Amino acid sequence: MNFDLNDEQLMLRDLVDRFVADHYDAARRLAYVAQPYGFAPANWRTLADTGLLALPFGEDMGGLGGGAVELITVAESMGRGVATEPLLPVTLLAAALIDRSDDAAAREAILPGVIAGTRFPALAHLERGGRYLPTSLAMRFQDGGIHGQKIAVLGGGFADLLLVTARDEEGRDQVFMVDPAGPGVARADYRLVDGSVASDIAFAAAPAKLLAGGTAALDAVLDQARLAIAAELLGLMTHMFDATLDYVKTRQQFGQPIGRFQAIQHRLADCYALLELSRSQLYRAAAQPPAQARAAILGAKAYISASATHIAEEAVQLHGGIGTTEELMVGQAFKRVLLLTRLLGDADHDLHAYASLCRAA
Repeated sequence: MNFDLNDEQLMLRDLVDRFVADHYDAARRLAYVAQPYGFAPANWRTLADTGLLALPFGEDMGGLGGGAVELITVAESMGRGVATEPLLPVTLLAAALIDRSDDAAAREAILPGVIAGTRFPALAHLERGGRYLPTSLAMRFQDGGIHGQKIAVLGGGFADLLLVTARDEEGRDQVFMVDPAGPGVARADYRLVDGSVASDIAFAAAPAKLLAGGTAALDAVLDQARLAIAAELLGLMTHMFDATLDYVKTRQQFGQPIGRFQAIQHRLADCYALLELSRSQLYRAAAQPPAQARAAILGAKAYISASATHIAEEAVQLHGGIGTTEELMVGQAFKRVLLLTRLLGDADHDLHAYASLCRAA
């Protein structure tokens, strides 16, 4: 496989790296997370101005038509900076579902606003009783309204449109569009471990409109999100490994840097091997044709989640007590790893799903 980026992809990576370098350090990131939305709206507008919010959408909607390699390039760079912008819930989940649906009216009405940074759709899919993803939807659509509850809606606290998965009156799974400010919607917002905003949302005959073709596109959108999660985890792993490598060269113990101790060197060598193997898994998944992509993405996410957890724990331990503090970027990155390694399935869940797909092939 060719792991080298082409010139356009290198320019894309450099663009995101410059954004991160200009806007992020440990103190500023804490200030962003403390804002009501869990990120800085000014930074989101900057991403819109650079065109990054248009990356995954088709040119007919004013997008850039980026593929899997462009997606993981952006996500990895954002992960290296431990960025807080809600690219995953807004752009890669909710807006991507609208883009891949058959609803031309919804695409024309909503996607230009997403690209401009002024619209914030959110996907409401998780339910109580499903460990990571619902196996059978309890949410119901009846008499023109949605009934039930969704949990852990990423970006639900600032969403201006909810895409809600529910069973229709004929027992078919569908995706419906609901106004979060409309009647029959009650929202409870809270912070996740990394400081981002999520919501539990109850619906009581909330008016809803069908998103045509949304259900057919949902699995592909979730796979795209898993690929982005794996890429962001790779970026987080890289950040934590590099920070730890620098730290062990300066922290003194017994009159010398602890990086001179062979036990520390062996642990970091193991982390480096996991990092590079994870990169290979990610690139392999991104290069697969659509028919083979799901198994490759699940396998990559399972491996990268387990590797990221190991590297994060090693980074915190080798930093000592300071590694657990929010004043150090490693501590903030650790919390983001905790969230992402369990989003849409943890390593064990993804590994079992990967094995099932391989047996069925």
